[in-house]
Amino acid sequence: MEEKQVVKLVITGPVNAGKTTMVQNLSDSQIAATDVAPSDQVAQLKSMTTVGLDFGILKIDEHLELHLFGTPGQSRFNFMWNILSKGAIGAIFLVDSTSEESLIEMRKMYDYYEEHVGLPVLVGATKQDLPGAKDVDEIAAILNLGDVMVVPVDAREKEGSKMLALTLLGNALVQASAEAGEDDFDDGDYDDLF
Repeated sequence: MEEKQVVKLVITGPVNAGKTTMVQNLSDSQIAATDVAPSDQVAQLKSMTTVGLDFGILKIDEHLELHLFGTPGQSRFNFMWNILSKGAIGAIFLVDSTSEESLIEMRKMYDYYEEHVGLPVLVGATKQDLPGAKDVDEIAAILNLGDVMVVPVDAREKEGSKMLALTLLGNALVQASAEAGEDDFDDGDYDDLF
């Protein structure tokens, strides 16, 4: 009988970008969350905010589970970004397409992750359906993240969010394979990569 493979994935980004929503909608079981009422300017954006983590499990098939760790979005909790990223294969950054402030904070978070964490990354542009949303090309230009993919995603919809997670997983496996110096990557080899 083949062993189940568990892969850790981080979902991060600025406040109000959809991280908790994505973890909730991707998870196949009830999530664990550490949301509290905000006592600062975040209260103007939302009634509850993550201060520790959100955790959920997405079962891809009988052999593969993604363990989803949603981070707090406020920079004062950046110590949690480090803790939650340990052992992760990659990070999905979510950014609110309608908010200049979200884009500015996203860039700061990305720089922090580059310096302190160093995971493969994808950016999911949320709230594309709202008035004033910047398209992904504008967001990519503003963020200026080089070859990091920026794709539209609705954190409320499981299938689109799942495709984003699987794309990041695939990119991380290819990157790990390249770093290991392997020319051909065999799916059965991923035990060596985690």
